[in-house]
Amino acid sequence: MSKSIFLSFLLVLVIMNFVSADSTNACNLNVSLINQNPYPAIPNSYVEVVFQASGVENIQCGGVKFELIPSYPFSLDENASLITLEDKTYVYGYKSDWVIPYKLRIDKDALDGSAEIEVHYSPGNWKADSYITKKFNIEIQDSRTNFDAVIQEVSGSDVSIAIANIGKYTANSVVVRIPEQESFRASGTDGQMVGNLESGDYTVVGFSISPKSGGAKNSSRTNTQTNSQGLSTTLNFDVYYTDNIGERRVINMKLPLSMLSTGNLSIQGTGNFAGRSAQTSSAWYSSWLNWAIILGILIVGFIIYKKYPKQTKDFLNKIKKTFNKKNSQSNLAHSSKSPDWVRNAKEKEKNK
Repeated sequence: MSKSIFLSFLLVLVIMNFVSADSTNACNLNVSLINQNPYPAIPNSYVEVVFQASGVENIQCGGVKFELIPSYPFSLDENASLITLEDKTYVYGYKSDWVIPYKLRIDKDALDGSAEIEVHYSPGNWKADSYITKKFNIEIQDSRTNFDAVIQEVSGSDVSIAIANIGKYTANSVVVRIPEQESFRASGTDGQMVGNLESGDYTVVGFSISPKSGGAKNSSRTNTQTNSQGLSTTLNFDVYYTDNIGERRVINMKLPLSMLSTGNLSIQGTGNFAGRSAQTSSAWYSSWLNWAIILGILIVGFIIYKKYPKQTKDFLNKIKKTFNKKNSQSNLAHSSKSPDWVRNAKEKEKNK
């Protein structure tokens, strides 16, 4: 009995040892992203990414296959995205990691934030269509800025446009141009150099604008908004600038502008940044001032009433009596005056 127990115990030890050895030699591949340079990446430039494949030293792997799958906004200058490492490269039983570098181009219109990149990897002895998928984030910093604009003033055919840099970055070598369009044309120069415009700054550019021949007729077919001043239409203009990575960019903008029957122009809209429209600001200030005066009079009257209630009531009663007396006298005078037909009748009686 004890001999059979001993043999059973020995068999269990052999099986456990076999399982342990098989587990040690199992292929446990793992891939991670260990470096991105530069961080964050810049549009219209390159970024170097380095992946690390660990666990490749295990005998069960039979080598490693690794493939990067580029998608927008990333691309490879070369199509060699698949890399294969044979198992004879390694000495079994020793720890070894496989470092895999790639150089990716980033599209010039890539936006701020994280962009995903996908990799496929598998042991070398797996089938060609069998792989593990993993995704990693690459951080990108958008180099573009943004603008806001408003028509500051119009005088005859002259238009002043206020333009503000509301983005995060400086806009270099800014130029504003009036392009070819349906309703308007620029008289004289159609472009104006501004220079550099830092974030938060604004500038004013001026153009001489005239209605385009036939523009009013064409606009009337597509624009139903009219007013007493004339036809409401749109002025298109372009803002060109160089961003902080040296890329030349253009932003297309438009503002509402009214075209009068006399050929002159009129403002039809205001912008979003303070101090742009003197007319709107003046109207708002005048309304606010009137209400402030009324509120001040009420507050002063209340304070006087609380401090001198009797004198205030006597003063108000005196005004009321004076008003009633004048009103009664006016009514009496009106009532004592005979109608015309009565006076005419009396005159006829006297004549007889």
